[in-house]
Amino acid sequence: MTMEILNRPALFEDKTGPQIWVDEAIWGHRLHDEQSPWLTFMEFLTVLLAEHAAGRALNEDVLNSLSYRPQVQLKLRNLIFNNPHIMTVEAETRSDEAAWTLWLEKMAQSAGGLDQPDFGYLRERFENFQDFAAVVKFLQGSAIEGTSNKRWSSKFVFPFGPNALYEDISVSPKGGISTDRRFFARTGEILYLMLCRSSRAAELGTLLVERFLENAAPYDGMVRALQGDPQLARAERGGAFLPCSTHPAFDRLAEDWLAILALPIPAYDAIPHLVYATGLNLILYQLDRSREVLDRDPITMVCEIVSPKKSVVRDLSGDSYQHNNMLPQQALERFIRATTETPEWANAIASDEPLLNAAEILKKAFDWPDPDDSEDIAGEPEQLVNKLIERAVTRHKQHVGKVHATWARAIGLSSRRSSRRVRYAPTDRLLKTLVVTCVDQRLEFKDFLTLLFDRYGIVIGDGQARDLIASGNADQEDFSDNARRLEERLASLGLLKRLSDSCAYVENPFQRTEAA
Repeated sequence: MTMEILNRPALFEDKTGPQIWVDEAIWGHRLHDEQSPWLTFMEFLTVLLAEHAAGRALNEDVLNSLSYRPQVQLKLRNLIFNNPHIMTVEAETRSDEAAWTLWLEKMAQSAGGLDQPDFGYLRERFENFQDFAAVVKFLQGSAIEGTSNKRWSSKFVFPFGPNALYEDISVSPKGGISTDRRFFARTGEILYLMLCRSSRAAELGTLLVERFLENAAPYDGMVRALQGDPQLARAERGGAFLPCSTHPAFDRLAEDWLAILALPIPAYDAIPHLVYATGLNLILYQLDRSREVLDRDPITMVCEIVSPKKSVVRDLSGDSYQHNNMLPQQALERFIRATTETPEWANAIASDEPLLNAAEILKKAFDWPDPDDSEDIAGEPEQLVNKLIERAVTRHKQHVGKVHATWARAIGLSSRRSSRRVRYAPTDRLLKTLVVTCVDQRLEFKDFLTLLFDRYGIVIGDGQARDLIASGNADQEDFSDNARRLEERLASLGLLKRLSDSCAYVENPFQRTEAA
């Protein structure tokens, strides 16, 4: 097992069960399935804004020292997501003055988390109540995952600019506010640290600040009008942990982001591509770290370009998906077992107190067992290890073990379409993101397939499936047909142009003028 693992911090926050330091040691604190790629990007922007205000955007002076004070923006989120009165008041026939008076009265009674919920300033910022209601409706319609049934304090407006960025919180019926880690589960902090540690952090940090924080869209002015002065959290958020100082996944992620941000399109149009690229890269990061623990070959993903009938490639894609889906748990078990293969463990087993000495080693490595818990420290050392693995696997399956499946579906990498099994079958939206991250202007189709394989481990054509073909699991024709279906898909999306029978080019749709 040759991989970098930084020292565990003295304290770490965990509300998902027993404090066992295994998932965090391998992947960081923390990958979480309930935090979607979109919300991960939103949390990242929240961290970036706070760190930019402190003068250190994408600059980590000391590893794992991130500590930031995010915005809360309670006035804004009350107005957008905790404001049922606006519809009822607007529906009633009344004068503008009466509408404002009734609405302000109702909001003063129902607004959450504010010591003195006074929204009277809005009357000076809007010509009439109808204009105000129209702005609220527009921002409600722009909400990220707006159809979800999340509570109002866990809903987010589109990130039009710095005023629209805030953390996830819980508001009690009595008005108390607390940080919630369910939907902003710190995966955005992991994303921030990954980009901080990329080789192109300085370049990317400058570009992100220019595009998202200092060149806000006009709609951010609407958000500012509703919120007023920014509201910051009372305390800083710290404790994020990423277990390696460098990794190829960090550089690939940064390069993908830079390719997207270089597109001649508005920043908010680039966001969906950033989200899908982030999801893919975080999935690959989890799988890469897993295979490093297991000392396996580089990750590959056999992708079926959906065909009208069952094919060999479909079966191989399902096998590939299942193989990768199992890797994180296998890595976790192997990571723990590796401790029992050290001279230190051998000495403990040969000592007069093998159980206690073995427990001390496990406590030092994994923060388990509790030395005062007689139920944990019982039996033989091997039983102690098995108990640790059992508990770590149970904890792993709650969230970290679901990331690959949940995120692959969320970004359009996996599908069950026309099949009982889940397999890798990229959607049009993901294919378009892959084109904009990999193709500067235009690229010959066969070179595009090679680049997808070299960059992401994506297997589509016969040139990338040589090992599978050589092993007898597939014929060359199976993957040639798969590549042909991709060519047809890209052409139908306006992403590929065939110049002759032997020459087809994949084109970046946003760079077509330059390519011509």
